[in-house]
Amino acid sequence: MKISEIKDKLFNKNNLQKNESSFLFNLILEGSLSDIDIASILIALKIKEETKDEIIGAVSVLRNKSLKIKAPSNCVDTCGTGGDMSGTLNISTSAALIAASAGVNIAKHGNRSISSKSGSADMLEMLGYKIKSQSKDLEKSIKDFNFCFMFAQYHHSAMKNVINVRRNLGTRTIFNLLGPLTNPASAKRQILGVFDKKWINVHCEVLKDLGSEKAMVVHGEDGLDEISLCSKTLIAELIDNKIKYYTFNPVDYGYDFIDKKDILGKDPEYNAKAFLKVLEAP
Repeated sequence: MKISEIKDKLFNKNNLQKNESSFLFNLILEGSLSDIDIASILIALKIKEETKDEIIGAVSVLRNKSLKIKAPSNCVDTCGTGGDMSGTLNISTSAALIAASAGVNIAKHGNRSISSKSGSADMLEMLGYKIKSQSKDLEKSIKDFNFCFMFAQYHHSAMKNVINVRRNLGTRTIFNLLGPLTNPASAKRQILGVFDKKWINVHCEVLKDLGSEKAMVVHGEDGLDEISLCSKTLIAELIDNKIKYYTFNPVDYGYDFIDKKDILGKDPEYNAKAFLKVLEAP
């Protein structure tokens, strides 16, 4: 297998098989390709649209190269794809902290801002959370507090070979799709928001194939990669190795629709203060 053959397939908008995707992403994450090559490959994948097999092939490489931690078998991740370009508050991170306070074992996976003003790591640091790299510290944290934050850059050190390309491109790429599928605690349960409804089925199928036990893949009809209060939300739910699809309407549960401008975020300081206000609300 040659990288030139892989590139030709992508540039001609042909899909890769799982083994071809694994071969490609192993080269990328080992630092064997130039930034120009990586950028062209990521854009070619995006234009063609990534497939389930390409995602699984890439995820397998990332998982194999990751620094893992031991966590309760019932731990949950709330990491989403990001990239919805909505500029909202750090919703999934806030939800993770609240769920942990209610007794749920949260193994939160996340990163700094790539395509937004404030990533999960940025907001947590602003709240005073000390991001740690040692597995033993994270394992103790989830045991003692039902929460740990696994900073993607610590657990996926191979990502250093693509971080500059991602920042310079300034747009979502396949790595937005991969992040939520590479939890270092091997979480088998998660809620995963996607930036486009076309990924609802794909991501749920990928999680099923990768051995997840329970999962909800969600996309708001307003474009949010969250369960939205601004519109209805499309959901694919994995339970007992079967996937069911339905629409969540917040009005059915006693909520009124809100305006998206009410949940717009800014920098990490603003988002952190907004989260604290949520905790103080009656």
